[in-house]
This record gives sequence, C-alpha cells and structure tokens, in this order.
Amino acid sequence: MGNVPDISIIVPCFNAERYLGTCLESLAAQKTPDIEMIIIDDGSTDGTGAILDSFMKAESRARVYHVPNEGVSAARNRGISLAKGRYIAFLDADDALEGNALAALYQTAVRTGAEIISANHTLFDIEFGNRVPIEIEPVVQQPSEIVREIIHMHRIYNNLWNKLYARALFEDGLRLDERVSIGEDALLNLQLYLHAGRVAHVNEKTYVYRIHSGSAMSRIEHYTEAHRPMLRSMEEILRRESVKELYFRDFLQSAIWLDEKEHGIRDTMGRFNDEIRPLVLTGIDEAKIPQRDRRIYRMVKAGCFPQFYLCTRVCEKVTGRKWGIRR
Repeated sequence: MGNVPDISIIVPCFNAERYLGTCLESLAAQKTPDIEMIIIDDGSTDGTGAILDSFMKAESRARVYHVPNEGVSAARNRGISLAKGRYIAFLDADDALEGNALAALYQTAVRTGAEIISANHTLFDIEFGNRVPIEIEPVVQQPSEIVREIIHMHRIYNNLWNKLYARALFEDGLRLDERVSIGEDALLNLQLYLHAGRVAHVNEKTYVYRIHSGSAMSRIEHYTEAHRPMLRSMEEILRRESVKELYFRDFLQSAIWLDEKEHGIRDTMGRFNDEIRPLVLTGIDEAKIPQRDRRIYRMVKAGCFPQFYLCTRVCEKVTGRKWGIRR
C-alpha cells in the first residue's frame, strides 16, 4: 500500500459477530482503488474482537483498533482522525458493500472533482429476504439544495454510509456530534454539504443496508423525543453557519413533521407555540429571511401559525393538492 491510499474506509463494530462475516467479505472483495480499512472494535464483549484480529492477519489493508466502548459516533470520529486516504468512506458492521462500490465512487470522484459523491443503495431485510432498491429521482446537483433535503430527512442524502468524502472536508475539525444518538449522520452531512463546493451522484447501488431486529432504527420508541437532540443540534448548526434564515421554512416544516409523525396534526399544533415555536425563532434576523418566506415567519412570530397550518392540511384533504408549507 502506498503512503497515501485513495480511500480510508471506516468500520465501527460493537458486538457484531452475527453479521460481521458478510461485512468483512464484502470489504475484502474491494480490489480497486487502493484502500485502507480502519476498523474500530468499540468495546465489544462477544466474539467481534477475535473475528477482527483474524481478519487483519489475512488482510494486509486492514488495521484494527480495540478501544473502550464510547458509541458509534466516537468510533467513527476516531477513524476519521486516523484516516490517511484522499477520500473517506463509512461501512457499518451489519451492512455490506456491493462488489464495485468503492471503485464506482472513486472513479466518479476523479472524473468530476466532486468533494462528496453519493450513491443509491438497497434495503435488505435479513429475516424475510426482501430487497428494496432506494434511488434518488431527481438527483440534486447543488450542495445548497442538498442541505434543504437533509433538513427534510432525505433517505439518501442523510446517510454517511452511501457516500465518498474528500478527507480535506474534515481537516477543519468537522466530526460527528457524540451527544446525539439518532440522526447524527444527518447532522454531519448537513455541515459537510454546507462546506462542499462540488458534489456528484452515482446512479448504481453501491451499498446494502441490512435490516434486522437489532438495528438501531428498529429499536426507536417515542419517535419525537428520540429525535429532539438531533433537532436542537441542527438548529445550532444552521445558526452557527449563518444560514438559519435561508432555510427557515425547511427547518420549520422538519420540526413540525418530527412531532406530527408521533402525535398527530392537532396535538402538534396544540403545543406548537409553547414547544416548537421558540426553537424555530431562536436567533432569527427577519431582514435575512427570503422575501417568499416572510409571511410564514410573521405568522409564526405572531402565534397564529397553528391555525394557518391546520387550514392548509384540511385543504390538502379536500382538494387532493399539496398546500403544505414546504416549497
């Protein structure tokens, strides 16, 4: 392996012995480009550590680090700091790469000069054997518009594991928020896309996201409360990057949706002014809000937004048209 590999791929592992074999097989099958595998054993108490040590003996490109358990975000952050490659990719221990995954991503990076390259992926239900393709249509070309999609919880742009990132994007210290356990991928991507100059998308599927009873998303209870730390962190990022006004409408809709998904429209609007409105309005300079969004901003500020929102939802049901606040 050369001094500077093309890609550093980071694999956090915690008690993953049941699924790790498929993951490591798919990793070993990546023949090009030149890669280094940074595998973090995050304090596993099952056979994960032994499996990884055996893999490292057989795979010269692999480096395994056994560390105390600190969580997946800390493990990924450790991997980012250790990475030497021109680009960084992520793989979860219970998932798998398609055979051409890293080659397809890297070739697109070289051809386009993009700093972030996303790709389609496949959902695979391990228990039932179902495969569901997840594809972007239409593909968004501008980083600023992808930021908008991330705020709206996009099912491809939010994830870390179906992308390739220029390592230079991390050199200013961008890392995962270790305080957040749900939505941490989206928060880092939000910042990375805000800092990226050029992006690209690979239409082929490069990643297999394997669904099983132990998956993090399958264990979520109290959906709204589980996502609240992510929402607060997202607000902080938008304000720190001085773009909260630009994405005011999008953040407002996302904050509503996270509550509405669990509690329903009426309950969410019933507590909107007391619980959602303060977060949405924090740090806002009205003069910086795009003209097209000022009417909605003023309704939120005046406290009459819930009535407006309920009316638009009624109109949607009656007319069959989308009258929602998202553009």
